Amino acid sequence: MPPTALDDALDTEALSLALPGGVALVKAGEPATELYRLVAGRLAEVEQVTGDGQRLTAVHRPGAVIGAAQILSDEPYRTTVTALRDSELLAMPEARVEALMRHSPKFLTALARAALTRMGAVEPAQRRKSSILGFVAVCDSIAMRDLAERIAKAMRRLGVKVVVLGAEADDSPPSLLSAMEADNDYVLMAAERREPDFAAFSGRQIDRLILVGSAHTPLPEGPVTFAAAAIRRHRLLDFILVQPRDALRPTNSDRWLSAAPASRLLQIRDGDAADVDRLARLYACKSVGLALSGGGARAYAHVGVVKALSELRIPTDLLAGTSMGAVIAAGVAMGWDVDELDRRVRDAFVTSSPLTDIAFPLLAMTRGRRVDRRLELHFGDVEISDLWRPFACVSTDLTSGGPHIHRRGLLRHALRASLSLPGVLPPVVEGGHVLVDGALVRNLPVDVVREMHDGVSIAVDVAVSEGLTPDDLMLRPSGWRWLTSGAWRKGPPIVSVLIRSATLPSAAAMAAAPDPRVVEIIPDVKDIQLQDWDAYDAAVEAGYKATMDEADRLQSLRI
Repeated sequence: MPPTALDDALDTEALSLALPGGVALVKAGEPATELYRLVAGRLAEVEQVTGDGQRLTAVHRPGAVIGAAQILSDEPYRTTVTALRDSELLAMPEARVEALMRHSPKFLTALARAALTRMGAVEPAQRRKSSILGFVAVCDSIAMRDLAERIAKAMRRLGVKVVVLGAEADDSPPSLLSAMEADNDYVLMAAERREPDFAAFSGRQIDRLILVGSAHTPLPEGPVTFAAAAIRRHRLLDFILVQPRDALRPTNSDRWLSAAPASRLLQIRDGDAADVDRLARLYACKSVGLALSGGGARAYAHVGVVKALSELRIPTDLLAGTSMGAVIAAGVAMGWDVDELDRRVRDAFVTSSPLTDIAFPLLAMTRGRRVDRRLELHFGDVEISDLWRPFACVSTDLTSGGPHIHRRGLLRHALRASLSLPGVLPPVVEGGHVLVDGALVRNLPVDVVREMHDGVSIAVDVAVSEGLTPDDLMLRPSGWRWLTSGAWRKGPPIVSVLIRSATLPSAAAMAAAPDPRVVEIIPDVKDIQLQDWDAYDAAVEAGYKATMDEADRLQSLRI
């Protein structure tokens, strides 16, 4: 684009300003005293939310103008703008800006356009792309440069341009890094354990920090000092744990989430090419997330979705689920292949009902002990942080009145909470909170998946296909035959009423948050009753067919 009067004025009259990574340029509530243009580096814009929480609303790249809207409106900043990395800016005093506004219509027009562009075209946080990534080894057994080169090679196969920098780039000026960023889609800065000075320098230049350790790495003493304040504050931090090549299951990973404010913990096997490919997809914004809804027996369709994705060779890199969708998503995150997933779901829910331990209904129709035993049989004592793929599930917190997102802790306990349909299973009490089925507030957790990555998200909803009909409220067969035939094991009609009542929010959630990077799959399961636990094969086929019907779109979005 040709330079404007605003560009000319900033280039000729503004003063240069160096802003170290982690330092605030302006804070919420402050008046605008200068107009800024970012020349090199990266700025994060954050708004305060309830309590002490913060939400990252935008990331500014070189060329961004800061302060135009505030000067034009004479309003204070509503957000805090902080340097994510060492940055260079041009700054013009407010008095000079106002003088130019009075005497130069072209300047005023350009300033107004900058303000309008800023307000109307903020890059949403969920689509944000981190282009300079810092990989830092926290133990001597990790060859960080070698791993970064392998990740970069896999990223190039995805069609992106990547360069890897090591300690040779120590103390490079922000302008040099900005130039390298302009020539590449991604810059990977790789610091070995023995290079603390370069690690500290990298921490001030990057958009996201990735700590890398081995399975048996001892925890660091004290905080991670080379993570810039903005990185720590906004949780733009990952941890990669490198497991032995023959490891069956990671263990004791949760300690790292207590030691560092990581938003994602990623597990890979030493030397495993498929795991490196998964990291490459994640950091090239080409990862695939899968969100699976609840929906009673209709949720069996998720197994067919997983089968179709496997045949289409579409990877599943991150997962989230609610209720029965959480159970199936957890199986995939455990590393079960399609055959093992099929076998375990049949064994746990199809061959015999887990809801036959009928109780006097003080809290629920069943005691929940059969469900507890089956979750323990299939998931054991695995922690969520020890899964091979990042996973989260949703329950409803009746104490606080909102969703509870399970990202840590014992997996089977989280699944039990997510499954606890009020009236059918007793609630789960955890940390002084009463937790029940997540379908009440977040039946289709596609937003949870989108928060975990910047790639494509697949949202599978089995709750919007068809509602209840009057026939669903009838005992079949009627009278005593309902008991003598064994049909009671599926539960009385009230189970369908409760499940359907809980899953109503699905359609509204998707309609309220459209996203071109989300592929919605809706299996045709209207002929399957919500409590028809024997209709496994029909539901699986419906999920398989619905996914295959979206094959072209799924493949095109991965490019």
